Order: sequence, then C-alpha cells, then structure tokens
Amino acid sequence: MRKKIAILTVMTIVITSLISFSAIDSQKVEAAPFFQRVNFVDAVVTANALNVRQGPATKFPVICVLKKGQTVKVFGKLGDWYAIYEPATGCVGAVSAQYIKQVSVPQAPANKTPAPAKTTPPAQKTPAPAKTTPPPVTTPTSTPVTTPPPATSPSPVPSPTGVSAEAQKLLELVNKARADAGVGPLQFDMELMKVAQLKAQDMVENNYFAHNSPTYGSPFDMMRQFGISFRTAGENIAGNQTVEGAFRAWMNSEGHRKNILNGNFNYCGFGIAPSPTYGKIFVQMFIGR
Repeated sequence: MRKKIAILTVMTIVITSLISFSAIDSQKVEAAPFFQRVNFVDAVVTANALNVRQGPATKFPVICVLKKGQTVKVFGKLGDWYAIYEPATGCVGAVSAQYIKQVSVPQAPANKTPAPAKTTPPAQKTPAPAKTTPPPVTTPTSTPVTTPPPATSPSPVPSPTGVSAEAQKLLELVNKARADAGVGPLQFDMELMKVAQLKAQDMVENNYFAHNSPTYGSPFDMMRQFGISFRTAGENIAGNQTVEGAFRAWMNSEGHRKNILNGNFNYCGFGIAPSPTYGKIFVQMFIGR
C-alpha cells in the first residue's frame, strides 16, 4: 500500500510540475501537457549513475541514484521524462528518458518456450505546453494545420440539454477545425462539462490564471476528484471577450491547436465564466476513453 501511495504521489508531482504560467493579458491562452500512461514497462538504466529526481526537470532535488544495468518499472511519461519505480529500493521518481532503455520481460508459461518479446515501445505523443501569448488578430489563419485527405462533412453533434449557446458555438468551431484536419468530432460529456465550469468559476473567484488550481490541483487531479475516467486528457484555458477570439488564439498557438486536433480525444467539457479582468474565462477539458 505504501508503494502504491508513493507511486500516486510521484505521478501527481510529475504531472503538475510541467504546468506553465505566464503574465496576464487580454489574449491569454495556455495548454496543459497530458500524462501518458506506460503500464509498468520494464526498462534498464544505461547511464553509469542516473539521478532519480522528485519531478521531471533537473531543478528538482535528487531522491536516489541508480547504477547502470539496474531494472526499473516505467509507469508514465511527460515530455522527455519517465516516472519510474525501482523495486529493490522502493525509489519512486522521475528520470530523463535518454538514460533508460525500455525492454520487455516475457512471462514463460509452464513447459512452453516463451515467444520473443517486442522491444519497440509504443509511440509517444505529448504536446508541448504553450508558453507564448499570440498577438490580437482580426481574421483566422488561412494556413491549414495539416493536409488531410478530403473528408466528408460530419453529422452535427446534437446539443445536450443545459448546454449554453456559447459552449455549443465553441464545440461547432472545434469540430469544424477537426473535420478540416480529418479528425473525428468531439462530443460533450456532461459530467466533464460540470468540472470545466467549476474550473472557470474557480479561476475567476480566486483571481488566478493557471492550469494548477489552488482548490482542485492539476486538471488531471480535478477530473479524478469528480469521477471522470480517461486514458489521455488535456486542458486549454483562455481569457478573452468572445468565443471566437478565444478559439482563434488557441488555434494560433501550436500547443493548444494540438489539443484541439488530437485524435486521441473523443469527449470534451467547456466552461465559460464572466471575468472582470478578461471579459470571460474559457476552459476546455479534453479526454480520450
């Protein structure tokens, strides 16, 4: 049980420590990186001495040091860092991905020769968090994000009862962009809608602009607190006067655009709250199941 608690603690540290923060202005947008589970893949240390740190950056303190050839369990990835567990010592922390090599250890059934294990790790897709603020623009960008094959027009996604006109408009803009990129449409998850609205109101009431909430923690922690299940997840936030202005700013930022066009996401929740600073606070939460 203590090992499980330690692993969950380090996952929280690893997830929340990559969340970015910028100065406030009227066109502000941010994108959260999403944690990608690796399901306890076995890996071996390739460096002579590998520092295991409290978070996914060299600024975090060293928890323990591993030796070349030691085997660890990898249970998650954020950017260029892995969250690992070393069974012999119980050390749990983050290490640079370039100093460990993932391997598969086959489980041999009785009286049978095990099949050779695949050594190629699954593809990793981690959008970089946006740290810059796009300048105000008056027209949407005319450069397509990708060049997909021609796609048929998607069927309109019905609006659930209780969804505001602004949230529905934002979903239409998002799904139009996804259709243009050859990606399937998102659907509202009404429980996730409640969580996104709480996040938007929390940002206004507590006067902050960040993915990490002083009330609920990271967007991933917040989703779990309210019983939202997901394989992958992401969040965009913006301060703007209009739905169109917020969406345009997101699409002009690489990190946010990746979240909007991410084919691994299939459900979303949008929160919109009046803000004396920005006009309105917009929160987009995405999940993939």
